Amino acid sequence: MGAPKQRWTSEEEAALKAGVAKHGPGKWRTILRDTDFSAVLRLRSNVDLKDKWRNLSVTAGGYGSREKARMALKQGKRVPKVNTEPMDVDADNLDNVHDTVIDAKPLAVVVEPSQRECSSEKSVARLDDLILEAIKKLKESSGSNKTAIASYIEEQYWPPADFQRLLSTKLKALVATGKLMKSNQKYRIAPSSVSLGGRSTKVHSTEDDKQNICIRQLTKPQVDAELDMMTHMNKEEAAAFAAKAVAEAEVANAEAEEAARAAEAAEAEAEAAKAFLDAVMLTVQNKNAASAILRAC
Repeated sequence: MGAPKQRWTSEEEAALKAGVAKHGPGKWRTILRDTDFSAVLRLRSNVDLKDKWRNLSVTAGGYGSREKARMALKQGKRVPKVNTEPMDVDADNLDNVHDTVIDAKPLAVVVEPSQRECSSEKSVARLDDLILEAIKKLKESSGSNKTAIASYIEEQYWPPADFQRLLSTKLKALVATGKLMKSNQKYRIAPSSVSLGGRSTKVHSTEDDKQNICIRQLTKPQVDAELDMMTHMNKEEAAAFAAKAVAEAEVANAEAEEAARAAEAAEAEAEAAKAFLDAVMLTVQNKNAASAILRAC
């Protein structure tokens, strides 16, 4: 276990509120780098600021709604209504409750049992969109590395606890499916990639598939006939026939390699989706448990 957390002072809380008023919610790294607040908040990390701001929102609103924080982050963006009754929160025990269960923060918005399954399935596909959005917004000419992508998503959204592991798996899957290109540990959106959320398609072609050569399935009599024909060919005809056979073999080999790559990419994407879905369902269970504990209090 790490060092115990230091209780927030009134000066730190005031600096946090002033930083949010100046830069907006979610800009925790920017607030920590701001010279107006860096001296007071020197002992705090961006995660500390994010957690404390959520706690302040809970105390002010009377209930632990993640939607309220997301609404402030999006500056007025409409969000689903949360049907919960206001509850009394013990401010002295708030940090302890947060440390036990509320620290899990899924990307999915789960507000009612009837919406749970639909929201979890959408979150699996949504991580693809967040990665592509981060790369587009960062606008780095040589591509964005994993750290920059993770920082963008962490500052703008509420990722789950094992987000870093899921991000690594998903980046590999996106590279394998051709949506991203990786070079020197940096990722760029592939030119052939379709719009966010879509699937990209790669077609291997060698000189227009060698003038649209068709791969023929020959029967034994046909093979015998061609062999007999080859014995009566001159050098030029034999060379042309051999070149055609080589071209057909290259096309067949390219199609086989493409099929193998597609199978590997599909398997990697399926594994990433399952891992992300498991994480989302776990955080959903933790949130429901936290809500039950708070209601019992």
